[in-house]
Amino acid sequence: MSGSAMWAVARERLRAERRTIEYACAAAAIVAFVQPHGIARMMDPFDADLAARNVWLAGPMFFCSLIGISVALMQGPGRHVALDACERSAPLFGRELARGKALAPCIVVALASLTYWGVEWIAGFAAPPTFFVLALAAAEASTLVALLGSANAGASRSFYGLLAFATTALAYFSAVYIDAIGPKPVALGHYNDVIGVSVELTFCLVAGFVALRQYGEALAT
Repeated sequence: MSGSAMWAVARERLRAERRTIEYACAAAAIVAFVQPHGIARMMDPFDADLAARNVWLAGPMFFCSLIGISVALMQGPGRHVALDACERSAPLFGRELARGKALAPCIVVALASLTYWGVEWIAGFAAPPTFFVLALAAAEASTLVALLGSANAGASRSFYGLLAFATTALAYFSAVYIDAIGPKPVALGHYNDVIGVSVELTFCLVAGFVALRQYGEALAT
């Protein structure tokens, strides 16, 4: 699939979801502004201890993932009949169409996450950049898993929605608590937090990649 075709599919999907983008960013801004803050800003991404990571990641990770899951499930057939007909008639394979359709909700999630972090930054309580990346990775992976639900109906749709939420929960557990399991390598010293960061990002990458491939297979059938 050429890049122009992929962006064309995503662009039309985003155009059709203009109001959804506005609502998602507005909701992210409100939640980020009212979320309680109990710790000062941290400039070093690895300066946060277990409790601090818990505070910083819970809000953006779960809320932005909820936005992604909701937007992904909206991509199912029936919401935009004209777009569905155009995409089915286009000379695209299932995996090619999946990339274009997946790009739109992923962009929505990225915009909502960036809005969340931006409002926190304006309020003077922005999380370190690493935490923003961790929250965004979890939200994107959950969005891709939820896309599988948009290609199904009934119980299967609900199952993939729950699986997407479980993906966020596992990502959160990996980022916050994985460092507390087992001995910490002495060689890492102060940077033991890199274990949780690496595990969470790797998990999200694998989960998102597998989900995208399965979504392509589902569209091909």
